[in-house]
Amino acid sequence: MSFSSEIKNELCAVREISEADASAMLYGMFFAGKTEGKKRILQSENLNLITLAQSLCETVFPNVHHETRRLVRNGSSLYTFEIKPSGILYEKFGDFSGINSEIVSGNDCSGGAFLRGIFVMCGYVTDPKKEYHLEIVLSEKKHAEILLGFINEHGMTVKSAVRQKNLIIYAKTSEVIEDFLTYIGAGGHSLQIMRVKIEKDLRNRANRSVNCDSANLDKTVLASEKSRRDIEYILETAGESALSPELLETARLRLENPESSLSELCRMFNKPISRSGLNHRLQKLSQIAGELRAKG
Repeated sequence: MSFSSEIKNELCAVREISEADASAMLYGMFFAGKTEGKKRILQSENLNLITLAQSLCETVFPNVHHETRRLVRNGSSLYTFEIKPSGILYEKFGDFSGINSEIVSGNDCSGGAFLRGIFVMCGYVTDPKKEYHLEIVLSEKKHAEILLGFINEHGMTVKSAVRQKNLIIYAKTSEVIEDFLTYIGAGGHSLQIMRVKIEKDLRNRANRSVNCDSANLDKTVLASEKSRRDIEYILETAGESALSPELLETARLRLENPESSLSELCRMFNKPISRSGLNHRLQKLSQIAGELRAKG
């Protein structure tokens, strides 16, 4: 089951809501639905969604007839839900040319219920383990433009794009998606996105730390290799007599411990020295080797 399907099942499973919230949610579903002739209908392959619409209808329009038709196409079912007579729907919700402020009064309860109805009909969220992406695709462009403004007015910054003549509402930041899911009542999946984000952040930090350690190790190995080549060149061409006792001790320790770090090497001297002191001696050895190479 996809991440979006899990969210919709979570939202569809909620039944104990007030009549006002039930009205706002059913209104959102029909707002995201489509017009067939003069009727406003809902169509979906998700039977849970249709069952939810039936339940909401019985709360909002008690004793009003509703009908669900099933069409089998290419081995899958498409369900069509409508309220009869359709005039009752328009009397309650208006003509769907805008968002009815009497149904969606502006408080978070009705606003969240309205967007919940929208999302279960035409919303989509990608699995956060892959990427952060929320998308709402309404069949009517004017409704998409109205909804875009509504969501932004409620503090969730979403954007829009045109795809195949449809206006797509989308968000690509985890914070906006988390806020949206919490607002519509899918708090469990909002927390799941937060957990995934924390896990990703921890993995990224660990990877950066490993990469940094690896880079430092590479630098240490390269520096050690250069020092050993310089020391070997000095001993082969000028011999140990070319070095002072301090430099000779440094040269021997570097050759005998090629994989040791400077800090480890410092502790191996008869009289331990500082990193800066050791670094100065190694630079002196490099300088002597350079002068010998220049002389041929």
